Amino acid sequence: MDFSNKESFQISVAGPDRVDVVLKQWQQLTSYLPIHHAKPFGLPIPEHLENQLYHTLEQCIERDDAMIFIAEGDKVCGTIAVILNQQTGYTQPNSSVLFNLWVEPDLRRKGIGQALVTEAKQWLKAQGVTSVQAGWHPGNTEADDFWLKQGFSPYETIGSAFL
Repeated sequence: MDFSNKESFQISVAGPDRVDVVLKQWQQLTSYLPIHHAKPFGLPIPEHLENQLYHTLEQCIERDDAMIFIAEGDKVCGTIAVILNQQTGYTQPNSSVLFNLWVEPDLRRKGIGQALVTEAKQWLKAQGVTSVQAGWHPGNTEADDFWLKQGFSPYETIGSAFL
């Protein structure tokens, strides 16, 4: 399928019937993470990782304050998750976090990631959310470029050390 235009794929909400395909996407995403996540927790243990991913996925589908969006044409080609995150005591208490954005490597740079972020932002606005966070790893220039184009700007560096 040609994904060179937005008519080639649709964005929909992942329900309980899509757990297996979203889990597969998230497993692919995590195959890229050990390089970045070796600190502070060490490398993920494969038999625990699938359970963690499944639990997170299941919770996002069941909760009213979370959502998973998928992009698909002939197949699921991308995913993004979002969860509301109340920050009482701040000027923007109705915030949220985007996570697990994944687009199949051979389908990147075709607007799929942008469409997923846009859909997530629209849902968040409908929920009364006024701010959203997304994290990416320093030195990942592709992620820097992508998220800056989506209107995000870095504001914090998190470090770790082994003891």
